Amino acid sequence: MKKLILVTLIITGFGAKAQHDVSLDVLGFAFSKYGLGYEYAINSNNSVGINFNISSKNMFDDGIANNLYSAAEDGDYKYSEMNIIPEYKYFMTPNKGNDGIYIGIYGKYRSSSSTGNSYFVSDITNVNFGTTGTTDVSTTGISLGAMLGYKWQTTGALFLEVTAGVGKFLMSDVTVSDAIAEDLTEADFNRDDYVPYIGNTLAVDLRLAVKIGLRFGGGSSSE
Repeated sequence: MKKLILVTLIITGFGAKAQHDVSLDVLGFAFSKYGLGYEYAINSNNSVGINFNISSKNMFDDGIANNLYSAAEDGDYKYSEMNIIPEYKYFMTPNKGNDGIYIGIYGKYRSSSSTGNSYFVSDITNVNFGTTGTTDVSTTGISLGAMLGYKWQTTGALFLEVTAGVGKFLMSDVTVSDAIAEDLTEADFNRDDYVPYIGNTLAVDLRLAVKIGLRFGGGSSSE
């Protein structure tokens, strides 16, 4: 029993000394994206963290995928997206421990799901007829990138942070549930509307976040 109490005291003391930053991405609200972040200070210059966000809006949909029969217009189109983003930061000139200008690297796992995506395939023998249908679309992707940011720590627990980053998707996969949609050309059903391509040619991941958060523990994060 004494050993258990001792171990508990050691763990509790370590947890109280450690520095934990918890944040909310307020910029994401403007794009129907809601994100939370957690960061652990290794020392005053180095930290590791993870971010999680979800969205109900497809920022890359240009309307081509749904052609003239857009399911979005009749309210049947439903979309959801999830991103998990681990990251490492190096703070160049920390003043209050893990603050000021930083550079870093990150990874991202992205998945999305949408239902009720309409398509129309015209009949070349009669322009007034064709095949209509709907399909579900799911995607997965993995990217790596670099980032730059600034964290401003107040005299209290509150902090503000701005992050910008750019990366490249190393893998991106699109799956449709309808057999007809699977065989459609890009003109009839554009799969790039469901993956983060710039101009439908560059598999580039862009990050921009403005966070507000609270710092717990760590009175000092020196080496």
